[in-house]
Order: sequence, then structure tokens, then C-alpha cells
Amino acid sequence: MIFESGTFREPADPRRPRGSVSFCPSTLDAIARPRSVPAINQIAVAAGLVGAAIVATLLRLAASPAASIFGIAAPLCGIAIGAYLSGKVAKNGGLYHGALVGVGYVLVEAIGLAPAPFEPSGDSLAEGLWIILGDALLLAVAALAGWIAAPRATSSSSSGTGRGR
Repeated sequence: MIFESGTFREPADPRRPRGSVSFCPSTLDAIARPRSVPAINQIAVAAGLVGAAIVATLLRLAASPAASIFGIAAPLCGIAIGAYLSGKVAKNGGLYHGALVGVGYVLVEAIGLAPAPFEPSGDSLAEGLWIILGDALLLAVAALAGWIAAPRATSSSSSGTGRGR
């Protein structure tokens, strides 16, 4: 490999196009280090799932049947509280644990033990689309709430520089 610098118009290595970047293999290994999935804290997921189902059910019972917006908000609030609780109890992998609470809630909702965000309608195609939309919304809210609950990385600086910013 030639390490002499060329002019802007003529690159040092004519085999590489202008503006290309190369890394040595040790740098690539450090960049592309595979990350493992965090261990599942089953107690955190169970606590979040039970909390989500209880909060959603209580809010749905408290809302009047005529107020459809509260019927939609009840499961979303329940899943947000449950996923946040799961992320706090797990202490790491908050987004992952929140998403697991969301998946569990969707399964419990499919059985009929927890309220769904959208009530079934008469048309089968529209009902299927509303169910898919509602479940996707629940999963997104659960993952977001779990991510918010996760503790943020702290500064690894021992000098204290950057604290309190």
C-alpha cells in the first residue's frame, strides 16, 4: 500500500476512486461488533403486563360508553404505564422489555382479558385493518415508554468534565 499523499486531482492510490474511505481490518472489527439481545427480566415483563391490563381495564370501565376517545386512550395509557414500569424494573434494555410488554398485551387482548383500542365494527375488512392498526399503535407506545424508562448512559469520564450540562 502506498502512503504518499497525492494532489486533490490525483489520489495516492489510483485503484480507489476519489473520496472513498478505507479502514484497516482491526477498525472494522471494532465498528461492526455484534450486540447481543439483553437478558429478559421475566418479573419486569410480568409486572408491566399485569399493570398495563389493570390500568387499561380500570380506565375503560371509568370512561362512559358514549366517549369513544377515552375508550381508545384507556389501552394506550395502560400499555404506556405498564411498559414504563417494566423498563424501570428491568434496569437495562428498556425498549426491549417495553416491546415485550406490548406483545404480551396484544396476546392478552386477543384472548379477551384486556380492552382493545378500537371496538369491532360490522365490516370484516375494516375490522381487520382497525385491529392491525390498534395493535401496531400499542406496540409502538409500549416500545417508546420502555425506551423512556431506561436509564441513560452516564459519562465515563473520571475528571468530571461534562457533568451538569
